[in-house]
Amino acid sequence: MPDVHLLDPDTTPARPVPGGRARDCDLMQLLGHRGSPDPTPENTLAAVERALRRGAHGVEVDVRLSADGVAVCHHDPGLNRTAGDPRAVSALTWAELQDLPLAVPRLVDVLDTVQGRGRLVVEVKTPAKPSTAEYEVLDVVADVLRGRDLAQVLVSSFDHPRLARLHRLLDVRTGLLLRPGVPMAVALRRTLADGHDEVHLHVLSALTRLDLVGWAHEHGLQVTTWTVDRPDHLRRLAAGGVDAAICDDPGAARDVLAQTSAVSLSA
Repeated sequence: MPDVHLLDPDTTPARPVPGGRARDCDLMQLLGHRGSPDPTPENTLAAVERALRRGAHGVEVDVRLSADGVAVCHHDPGLNRTAGDPRAVSALTWAELQDLPLAVPRLVDVLDTVQGRGRLVVEVKTPAKPSTAEYEVLDVVADVLRGRDLAQVLVSSFDHPRLARLHRLLDVRTGLLLRPGVPMAVALRRTLADGHDEVHLHVLSALTRLDLVGWAHEHGLQVTTWTVDRPDHLRRLAAGGVDAAICDDPGAARDVLAQTSAVSLSA
């Protein structure tokens, strides 16, 4: 493994960010954020299907455990925002979740839906309190993924120690997920040191240091940003060489980049 102390993005001279013909905006992948949640409910099979049909290169979903240890797709710990139910996802069994108006899918169902049609980013949610049974979620996710074709699957998490553990348990691509405000140089050092394949940055963190995207590529890292919906942000990220953008409406984002490419080619 390279000496990360010698590979310091902060000491890398700034690179000019390419634009126009120098960068084909179609090269940046667009991933549906929790599927494509408008008008379909987020993290549902309907949202995943809509994103793929709208031209997304893949989708990102959130995964946590039900009370009986089933890996299900839901962002919040509780169901109040999405289903109007005050209970927590982890307090209900898979069968009980099926009784809700919201169609909460299992991770395995999303895998089957996306298989062969695009990328799948699995963001693993772990609770703040390590005493809860939900901390087994990474082991359950590993069991679900084991034995499947994982060429287009990547697992990400804000829980860096447990993501590193998953990386050791299973031959699957992993992406280090960073919260807003973490400088890109710091994020790249952490990602490289922990042996991950991608860095997943908040859009504003990426936009402030697009000159470091080339450094990331030179050291074998791909750069993904979240959540990107503003057309000007999409254009700048694509021109700067970012590999993928997680968007609420990948269809609209695709239209923005297609128009940008058409203008660049006609210039």
